[in-house]
Amino acid sequence: MSQTDAYMLIVGNVIGIGIFTTTGYIASFTSSPLVLLFLWLIGGALAFSGVVTYAELASRFPKAGGDFHYLTHAYHPALGFFFGWSAFVVTYTGSIAVIAVGFSHYFLNLIPPEWQAVRFQLGGAVFSIPYLKIVAILIILIITWINARGVRPGTRWQKIFTLLGIGILLLFILLGLSSEAGSWQNLVPLLRGKPTIGDLVGSGAALAAIFFTYAGWTAIVYVAGEVRDPRQTIHLALTKGILTVVFLYFIINIVYLYAQPIRDMKNVVDIGYRSLLILRGSQWSTFFSLMIMIAVLSTLNATIMSGSRIYYAMARKGQFFPFCGRLHPRFRVPCWALWLQAGWTILLVLSGSFNQLLSYTVFIMLCFAFLASVSIFVLRWRKKSEPPPYSAWGFPYTSLFFSLGTLWILINTFISHPTQSLMGIGVILVGIPFYFYFNRWKTGKSNGVME
Repeated sequence: MSQTDAYMLIVGNVIGIGIFTTTGYIASFTSSPLVLLFLWLIGGALAFSGVVTYAELASRFPKAGGDFHYLTHAYHPALGFFFGWSAFVVTYTGSIAVIAVGFSHYFLNLIPPEWQAVRFQLGGAVFSIPYLKIVAILIILIITWINARGVRPGTRWQKIFTLLGIGILLLFILLGLSSEAGSWQNLVPLLRGKPTIGDLVGSGAALAAIFFTYAGWTAIVYVAGEVRDPRQTIHLALTKGILTVVFLYFIINIVYLYAQPIRDMKNVVDIGYRSLLILRGSQWSTFFSLMIMIAVLSTLNATIMSGSRIYYAMARKGQFFPFCGRLHPRFRVPCWALWLQAGWTILLVLSGSFNQLLSYTVFIMLCFAFLASVSIFVLRWRKKSEPPPYSAWGFPYTSLFFSLGTLWILINTFISHPTQSLMGIGVILVGIPFYFYFNRWKTGKSNGVME
């Protein structure tokens, strides 16, 4: 994987449906356009600090697995396992399910509305599967198959999806700002009153949403073992990739503000579609559906590619199903990990429970992000005599900013959603018997008990 491939993977995985939905939620916490834009810049700065931190961590462990290796070496193998466990059970597979169903929603807008479900009879019982789930399952299988054919097909399609995604975002910006239906008066920054504790808590919740909208730049560290000259390539691709996204997201938020005053944006879920509707009219609804679908495909491909490498790395360390640690003899990719991931994701799609599961694990995702951010300090302290191949730019300030920012969002998430946070911890605790099972298998294998 070249630097260009790595750049496309990062940008493609970050740019998704979030930028077209999150701003309406963020607007519910402020009445000032200035604060809204400032929060997006703070989120971008947080992401950039995370980028330089992860670049150093990836230079220390330039192999597939990412956080699994950082948490294992900095703390304990159990933390590495629980990160990978949560990725398989819901974090990555649940995200793939959500992305695929999101793609399906927009795809079905382009076909006759009477197409609702496929009905069939099996053993005397009548079953019905909605087209929404059928399309989601098919797109998961297609993109998994592409990635199972080797790194080149996966990265080739990632380039196509990402270039189309960037092009469509730029077209969205051009269409928006060239319209005469908007008003620059909407951007007049009106700061009212002094910040309160409630404002601070609100900004924490807003930053949590922005944090997840920027999330995805870590995808490259999970495939580090397949990157050419990873110590040099990863930090350059990460930096260029996140700066591209921060620029695009900032300008798109200006388009939203140009289209309507911030008071009309509060809690508007489809803020991207609504802004395009105001600026260009209803005839652009099909264009918006295609735009979302391309952005979703880019994210879906990158998530499927990177997620499978986590289970592969775990299996190579004896902490996951052994067959997931095998590479295809011809294509040299972890095809068994890819298909196991696809199988579990399809079960989540059919069950329809992935949205609820994801709400439980947001807290855990933040916990692992915080622990990974602190691991750079732990590893530097433990390996004083071994300077990293790449030193994080601005260390320790950038890494400290990322750690404290993640901790602040983590605390706010727990305060705002204590029940879901505790349920997320429950999802992790379910993995405890599996951790001991895999370790028992690994011990038995090393002792010659198991073959």
